[in-house]
Amino acid sequence: MKLDKALVEQFERGLSPQHLESSTIKANLIGFGEISSIFELEAVPGVVFKRMPMFSNPQQAHAYLEKYTTYCSLLSEAGVHLPEDSAIIVERSPDLTVLYFAQQKFHPDSIGNKVVDLLTEKEIRQLAEKIFGAIYGVWAFNKQSKDVELAIDSQLSNWVFDKQTGSLFYLDTTTPLFKLNGAEQLDPELLLTSAPSFGRAIIRKFFLQDVMDRYYDEHSVNVDLIANLYKEQKPALIPLFIEVANRFSSREITQKEIAAYYREDKFIWQLFLRLRKTDRWLHEYIYRKQYQFILPEKINR
Repeated sequence: MKLDKALVEQFERGLSPQHLESSTIKANLIGFGEISSIFELEAVPGVVFKRMPMFSNPQQAHAYLEKYTTYCSLLSEAGVHLPEDSAIIVERSPDLTVLYFAQQKFHPDSIGNKVVDLLTEKEIRQLAEKIFGAIYGVWAFNKQSKDVELAIDSQLSNWVFDKQTGSLFYLDTTTPLFKLNGAEQLDPELLLTSAPSFGRAIIRKFFLQDVMDRYYDEHSVNVDLIANLYKEQKPALIPLFIEVANRFSSREITQKEIAAYYREDKFIWQLFLRLRKTDRWLHEYIYRKQYQFILPEKINR
């Protein structure tokens, strides 16, 4: 995928993260990750971008991009199909470097949490089987590998399903979680840059390692996927996904466990968003500095 770097640099330099609509290059916000925003530029049709203003220098961004490239390559080796992609690094100021990831744009109705509204129960079951099949392909890869261990965040909105061709793609590649010889390759402190300084100690002590570790664990990944159906406002699908997951899983999943997990997960991410909004207010009214992250006003959970 070839991109116009000058255009992305122009967008970044004219961007006010809290007022995306006033950017010098027209942009449409289409979604949020837990630490990044997802949008499209009207001047670049067929492509979606993730903006990650997490780096204090270009060296950090290049190191992160290298890990991203390795992670994508390893996922492909594990049989996970990925969309066409690219990346651009923009040095916004001496102490801020922004990494833009770009992926081919899919029709919104093909995203996992949307496509299920268009499928029959039989087709939803087949989709669930495809997703769990891809996940367990990752675990099989880990077992066969001597030195590599991959993590995967498998929630429904991270997958694209083409109903016509039956093709399944995985989208959430921009947090490159993998281990080499048992050593985590992603610096967890980078994930904390989107959290306010006054909340980082709490998140680091009580939540960070748990959130990272869950995506390496078979049972936790299954539970996380199914529990996120609450967030997607699709609790009626939970029994079906539990049934399919238990055909793959080495440990039984129960609906009670799903509900308990979701209550805890909901608390963690709601707390994280509240802390970030407080930090945004402090930047705007106390520090008199631009807050660099684009935040949702509300996420339905």
